[in-house]
Amino acid sequence: MPIYRNVATVMAATLLLQVALGALGVALPLVMNAAAWSAISIGAVVAGYSAGFMAGAFTAPRIIRSIGHIRAYAAYAGGAAAATLALALGSDFTWWLVSRFAFGVCAAGIFAVAESWIADATPSERRGAVISAYQIVGRLGLILGPFVIALSGLVLDDSFVVAGIFLSLALIPIVFTGRGQPALPTGATVSPLRLLTIAPAAAAAVFFAGIINTGTLAFMPIWAETLQADSPAGAAALVLAAIYSLSMLAQWPAGWISDRVDRRLVIAGLAALSAFFAILLAVLLNPGLIGGAVLAGLWGASSLGYYAVGVAHAADRSRIEDLPAIASGTLLVWAAGAVLGPILSGIVFAGPLGARGLFLFAAVFSALLAAGMLWRRSVRKPVREEEREPFVYLTATSAGLAGIDAAASQPETGPEAEPEPAAGMRP
Repeated sequence: MPIYRNVATVMAATLLLQVALGALGVALPLVMNAAAWSAISIGAVVAGYSAGFMAGAFTAPRIIRSIGHIRAYAAYAGGAAAATLALALGSDFTWWLVSRFAFGVCAAGIFAVAESWIADATPSERRGAVISAYQIVGRLGLILGPFVIALSGLVLDDSFVVAGIFLSLALIPIVFTGRGQPALPTGATVSPLRLLTIAPAAAAAVFFAGIINTGTLAFMPIWAETLQADSPAGAAALVLAAIYSLSMLAQWPAGWISDRVDRRLVIAGLAALSAFFAILLAVLLNPGLIGGAVLAGLWGASSLGYYAVGVAHAADRSRIEDLPAIASGTLLVWAAGAVLGPILSGIVFAGPLGARGLFLFAAVFSALLAAGMLWRRSVRKPVREEEREPFVYLTATSAGLAGIDAAASQPETGPEAEPEPAAGMRP
């Protein structure tokens, strides 16, 4: 069917993009560490990407409205490839910071185009399944990317060229599509302050997800290097594969449970488990490669699992017409945490405890989140089950899809009903 051919086109491009992102997730920290960069500098470069992503989320709808989805995707993918290849030209801190900021801007635009395309091309009754498949394809690319680097035997510096190649290849499925342009985005959003008023528990969950997960994942490859020093890229690839695989599997039971009980309890439980496994990682700092991958995977299954539950909780507290804007607002809050997290993690990693301090940092913040969720439950009643929006499997870069899927699932009330929102856009 033409609809599913169009969706498959976007998914193929997304897979290639995520392979590049997965490869960079291993190569960047290992190259910076090998060049004896300070942990604070490494954290700042990672934060630069998050800051660029936030800026790109603001500007993408306007650019897409101006030039259309296909041209915008081509421009963003080309810019992302250029920013990645630029990393191979030198290892100056400022140069890398600017390059990663530019890459973040382009990555936000690419995701905005891809997700609006998915939302526009898929019938509402099929959208939930298609969104889930889209997320799985993206996570598969993140898992495969590090192994492309590790198994090829390339010098780590050459990883930037490989990532640039995959980013360039991601252009091909989109620019050769014969489909017309998707509907243009409206660009509606909700400010972080309003989100705090509407759903403070959701705002806290996504903000802490940005701080804890982005900061910890930034230094995971460097920690993994200590588990198998003779193959740092291979060790990092295995650890990240365990994190992304188990977190993807954990989303389904977490979502199923959160549709039936207070979502704040689910967030609290996942955060408590995250704190527990982070403490184990701090105590058993070098449990061997397999043991480290298992523990890191269990940490990822819990810590990467509550972002989507937080977005769903925000949807529960919102009016149906505000859902796309609320979902975009949660992305802004997450991005603020994702800027702060790597900087704080870098400061901790540079301290006397090193990686042990990093995991203790993650444990403390996770415990604070769990306690906060239980406190919020004591001061505000949960949403009744019949008023909850259905859970949608999301990663932190795809908040816009939450509002689209939930809004599309509501029946129209008559001939004057509002039209279906056009695109799963970020702010």
